[in-house]
Amino acid sequence: MSRTNRSVTFKKRNDDRLPERLTKAAALLLLLFNAGKIDQAGKVLKVRRQGGYCAADAWLALVVWLQSCPQAGIKTFWNETLARCNQQVAAIVGRKRLPSPAALSRILKSMEVGLLRPIALWLLTVVPAVDALLAHPATQTYDTRGQGWHVFDLDPTVTTLRQRSLPAGEDLPEPMRRADDFAAPGYAGRKRGDVQIKRMTVQHAGSGVWVHGHISPGNGEGMPDFVAALTSVAELCDRVGIERSCAIMRMDGEFGTVPWFSACRDLSLPFITRLNRPKYFEDPEFLACLRAASWFSVPDSGSGPKRVAAELGRWTVRPGTKTRRADGTLYEPIEVRVIACALPKTGKAGRGRVLDGFQVELFSVDLPAEAWPACEAAALYFGRAAEENRFAQEDREFGLDRVASYNLAGQELVTLTGLMLWNLQLVEGFNLETPPMTPPPQAARSAAVAIEMPAAWPRDPLVQRVLAELPWPDLLSSRENWAWSAEEEALLCPDHRPLALTSVRTIWADAERTGVALRRPTHGCDGCPIRAACMPKQRATTTKMIELSVPSEMAARLQKRLSKIRAVDTVAQKRRVKPPRAGGSAIVVAPLLPARARQVLNSALRALEITVRVILGEEPAPLPHLISAGAADRQCRRRTWEERWLSNQLPEGSSVDIRVGGSDDCRALLSREQTCAQTMLAMT
Repeated sequence: MSRTNRSVTFKKRNDDRLPERLTKAAALLLLLFNAGKIDQAGKVLKVRRQGGYCAADAWLALVVWLQSCPQAGIKTFWNETLARCNQQVAAIVGRKRLPSPAALSRILKSMEVGLLRPIALWLLTVVPAVDALLAHPATQTYDTRGQGWHVFDLDPTVTTLRQRSLPAGEDLPEPMRRADDFAAPGYAGRKRGDVQIKRMTVQHAGSGVWVHGHISPGNGEGMPDFVAALTSVAELCDRVGIERSCAIMRMDGEFGTVPWFSACRDLSLPFITRLNRPKYFEDPEFLACLRAASWFSVPDSGSGPKRVAAELGRWTVRPGTKTRRADGTLYEPIEVRVIACALPKTGKAGRGRVLDGFQVELFSVDLPAEAWPACEAAALYFGRAAEENRFAQEDREFGLDRVASYNLAGQELVTLTGLMLWNLQLVEGFNLETPPMTPPPQAARSAAVAIEMPAAWPRDPLVQRVLAELPWPDLLSSRENWAWSAEEEALLCPDHRPLALTSVRTIWADAERTGVALRRPTHGCDGCPIRAACMPKQRATTTKMIELSVPSEMAARLQKRLSKIRAVDTVAQKRRVKPPRAGGSAIVVAPLLPARARQVLNSALRALEITVRVILGEEPAPLPHLISAGAADRQCRRRTWEERWLSNQLPEGSSVDIRVGGSDDCRALLSREQTCAQTMLAMT
């Protein structure tokens, strides 16, 4: 049996060493401090309070919490981790201490939307310094002509709240819900809840950078929310040097009508979104355009449904009769380019409308057809599904789907802080392994695969609706093995082949009955095993036709619709939309991998050790309690924003010794020139 000797020695715990849970947050705070962002935040982040901590101190506490342990509540995180090293973490950025959970709650409750939203873009993009990342060729999507585009995903998300029972009675205190001024009822989609808040977010798809975020109760404020998001994109483009005409707003069908199109045009931002015009599916001219269109396969990943797309040309979209601008004026009609996508579908449509076995979806594409043909434009739109993964990631990593404050502005500050941390991780990971400043190579564009849709597709839905109302059991009582199929919405012959309505005519003098004719298309009876017994003429081109006597009122509706269909079909064939001549390059989606950039930063900060030793300078001797410090103190004046920020600064003469142990990447990340003479950093 082997013998082993074990020696155990003890040493005093190093109280200057930060817990492992806090090291990444401390490193990011040091990065922001070195870049001078902490002092800037002290000047721009504002909250109206008579005393105590300022808004920037609350923001710093949120940075530490969200980066370290968002899964735990603020109070739990404070008690278990931050309380014993509060002074050390605060000293990294030149502060005496960070707010306790109670103080942080009071600050968040005092936040105001009017003071926070003007600096939201600064917080999301200037603090993490995203400009160089957005300007990199790897964050752009390239069209068939080789031009780079910046794609912005505008997609609101909803957080729902379930309200507990709150009975009222004379023996009970006055009922009060904390969410009354915070959330409101609204459309929650697939989520379940009594009240909700709606977060309007915009993300740069190519880089993964969040560029806008704000919260509204219930369904939000509609157009004001939308314009605020577009304005953030426009201001960012102007600052970074991106042409607005090269910034694509990619949006859901919620924004598929004239008011939203007008808002994008007003700010010179191109867009691609679903066209929310269901009446088009019953418009004879539009259906004729579908029948005359050229259909091509849509590029896909191979894992989803196979779609086809067609160019439908430019259509004038008119606003609703009750649609008005904020000043009460009418919206002008807008001419937009329309494309259609179709995929085989039975049953009810998830999107769009099912027409004769195909689910058809319509899209407004405010992009040049030569650069973005219909099939490539459709692929661009469906690429927005990737943002759902990013929503899941930010919820998993920063817990932004939870309520941290029942004050709307306070919750908004928490959300903006989490999104800012996401952007900061992206930028720092990108800076550690910056790709070459060369556009990605584009292969030659392969010829699009043409798809033949069924003949006479799609049938007119109004005609089919009237046919379905006919008394088929009575009409077919003398025709053995003939049947009306509700599933196929067609009259089937004994060989189960459908017949289509071709004409309406009077066959008797009786005004109450009119004849309608249905027939198979040319060569539609080829190969039929009962052909010889079914029809008297045996010519090869002869097809089956039957006449039925139907109520004249229904026949008149069919005749009116058939006449309209034939008129527009002739026009549609003459002005058939030909696919434009596209560029010779294949579409290249932005090749940057944002998740991998954040992984690079996490790898650099792995096994990080930080010790912080603080030596405070001497505070000025306080005046006697009954003696005023001057006129401002005697008159109880409000302190200036700067005075409130300076009140929590480390006193003069303080020194902070920060020692960091980590990898070479960590050294490169944190050994940048210091902007504060009080801080000393030693790499070990």
